Amino acid sequence: MSAPPRQDEALSSLLSLGIDRQKALFALREHGGEVEAAADWCFTEGADWTPSSLLNTSFSVPPTARRSPSPPASRTSTPQHPPNWRPTPHRLLQPGTRVSITLKQDQGTGRTVQGTVAERLTRGDHPRGVKVRLEDGRVGRVVSVLP
Repeated sequence: MSAPPRQDEALSSLLSLGIDRQKALFALREHGGEVEAAADWCFTEGADWTPSSLLNTSFSVPPTARRSPSPPASRTSTPQHPPNWRPTPHRLLQPGTRVSITLKQDQGTGRTVQGTVAERLTRGDHPRGVKVRLEDGRVGRVVSVLP
């Protein structure tokens, strides 16, 4: 396994893809310096992100924040994957492959859906699973390849 690229190399990689400098810096910070994860975010969830859009977002205090403080819920009580789970290598996820995926809204619940890969959205292996688009248009991270 190779060492992660230095910050300036990582930034240069994102800039060479045509990603705005501020967006690239933000994505690298959010994804712990992982170039691939940052690029993936820039071209998917962060595609419409601009520095001014973040500044113009109004944040309302959720109703639970106004109540008296209570201990935070533990996210470790429901593991996202079984202990021996390994992400499926992206090279195995060609269009037409039957897979089981977790949709973004179902992360942490253990709920999965099945379908056929139409497009691989992650350009390499990813620790939380390769992101794919199914033929029916749903997007999620691969949990397993189906027979």
